[in-house]
Amino acid sequence: MAIRSRGFTLLELLVAVAIFAMLGIGSYRLLATTISTRDAAREHDSNLIHLQKVFTVLNRDISQAIGRPVRNDFGDAEPALKLSNNSLEFSRQGWPNPMQSSRSELQRIRYELNTKGELWRLAWSQLDRERGMEPNQSLLADHVQSLQIRVVAASGQIETDWPLQQNSSNAANGGANSDAPLREMPVGVEMILNIKPWGEIRRVFRMPDNQEAGSDAQGS
Repeated sequence: MAIRSRGFTLLELLVAVAIFAMLGIGSYRLLATTISTRDAAREHDSNLIHLQKVFTVLNRDISQAIGRPVRNDFGDAEPALKLSNNSLEFSRQGWPNPMQSSRSELQRIRYELNTKGELWRLAWSQLDRERGMEPNQSLLADHVQSLQIRVVAASGQIETDWPLQQNSSNAANGGANSDAPLREMPVGVEMILNIKPWGEIRRVFRMPDNQEAGSDAQGS
């Protein structure tokens, strides 16, 4: 007796193709979701590491701040720490010198936010600047939507400008201790950044207890 062989019907083939197509689409979506999640996690980690570096640089500079007034490009006296229009400028010590170059360990730093939402760190190689001296510029962060810098006075009062107006007037009047107001430092610095993708971040940096400039400051 002959055995009849029976193949698949067209309908069965169409059902099988449809099932494999559905499995393929599901596998693709699962793979795409996995890749998207991995990329998002990598971007999140990269942004977090970069943000941590920004605050590390800020903390390193502010923790080394000293009460050393400087002379600007025009020879006018500038306070050891100056806060105006959300731009923070101050003198710091502990500038690393791995090449043992013939220079001071003191440095003048400024943090400012431009109209493009970029937070820049400016650093001058000497405190008392000469005419036309340009600072080294480093981009710390971009996508900064807003920046607010405030300082905490010894009285606990929060100030948006430093030095205080009365201190500036006393320094301008001269006298035996005319530079004392220029050396006065706050006890803390507060920074409020609104930065993508984190939103508003508030950090308070404590100023060092010993803020007097060393003996080498006069030669800087």
